[in-house]
Amino acid sequence: MNSMNENIRPYQSCSKSVFLVLGIIFISWISLFSIFLIVQGAWPVSIFLGLEYLVIFYLIRLYFKEKNIKDEINIDQKEISIKKFKGDKLLHTSKFTTYWSKVFFTKFKNKSKLSIRESDKETELATFLHSELKEKLYFRIREKLSS
Repeated sequence: MNSMNENIRPYQSCSKSVFLVLGIIFISWISLFSIFLIVQGAWPVSIFLGLEYLVIFYLIRLYFKEKNIKDEINIDQKEISIKKFKGDKLLHTSKFTTYWSKVFFTKFKNKSKLSIRESDKETELATFLHSELKEKLYFRIREKLSS
C-alpha cells in the first residue's frame, strides 16, 4: 500500500488583493453618491450608505478569518491519521487502524458527507468542500485503502 499525505483546504475564488480593489471602487462610489445626496438635501441616506459599507467590510473580514482552515489526512500501512486545523491551531486529531476502517460517502441533493468509520469511532472529513470535490477525495482515499 502506498502512503497518502493530503492537506485539504477550502476553495477560494478571490484573494485579498481582489477584495481590496473592489473595496476601493465601492468606497469611491459611495463617496461620490453621498456627495450628490448631501447636495440634494438627503444627507441621512449617506449615513446608511456608510453603515452598509461597514457591514460589508465586517463580513469580508469574517470570511477571510473563517477560511483559514484545513484537514490533514495521512494514510500508511497501519494507520489513518486525520488532523483538523484552524489557522495554526490543532482542533482535533483522529486515528484509525487501516485494516478495520471504512470510508463512507453519501450525497443527497446538494448535501454530502464524507466520513471514515472504525467500529464506534467516526470522523467527518472536509466538511467545507462541495459535493464533487468530496466525491473525488472519497475515490482517492478508497483507492489507497484497497491497494
